[in-house]
Amino acid sequence: MNLIVSLSIFLLIVPQLAVASTAPPVQTGEGNAFYSSVPSAYMDDPRRIEWQKPEKVVEHLLLKQGDTVADIGAGTGFFSMLFARKVGKNGVVYAVDIDENMVKHIGKRAKKEGLNNVLPILAPADDPLLPKLSADLIFICDTYLFFNNREQYLSRLLDSMKNDGRLAIVSFNTRSEVPGAPPAHKIISRDQTVLEAYRTGFSLVAEFFFLPYHDFLVFEKRKFEIRGAQ
Repeated sequence: MNLIVSLSIFLLIVPQLAVASTAPPVQTGEGNAFYSSVPSAYMDDPRRIEWQKPEKVVEHLLLKQGDTVADIGAGTGFFSMLFARKVGKNGVVYAVDIDENMVKHIGKRAKKEGLNNVLPILAPADDPLLPKLSADLIFICDTYLFFNNREQYLSRLLDSMKNDGRLAIVSFNTRSEVPGAPPAHKIISRDQTVLEAYRTGFSLVAEFFFLPYHDFLVFEKRKFEIRGAQ
């Protein structure tokens, strides 16, 4: 599936866990249908913590107080809230999603948790609507395969990232054996992800292997892609 339909939704289309929706399905370029809902029953399921190890993921991203993070396909804010605490009151977290229900949910959740540095963004499928040269870290978890035109979208992210910023992509691998994982033929391989990022102007600078069902890749801008003054 490609249109980033709810940028986080495939984690939720599990009959026994997902919240049923009465909205008509949204068709994507590959002919799959996904429903729009607020699927916190799955996305915030404690079992996800066991295999996605969010605290350890955040630790490896080396965030500092005052950093700006863009969480692309933020869903219910599973990672956004962790980022917000990590970067502190002087930092900013752009929580980007194309699903209006998700964006509203994040806003309410951030307010409830007292996190005034979370800025929800309702974005179209082809543009994260981020300020240029703004992000110290752009984070994509489990949603890369939803981008309709992945290289075009990466190019937009490149423009939004500071020249010394980083892009982290966490994606299901072919060993995925957890509810909500996409079928093997929908998975974007590690090598394909690296190739697409390279063609867009990124270089792979780190790779971590502690996640059993995910590839965890970190990129920086290639030198010739350094743009403008920060």
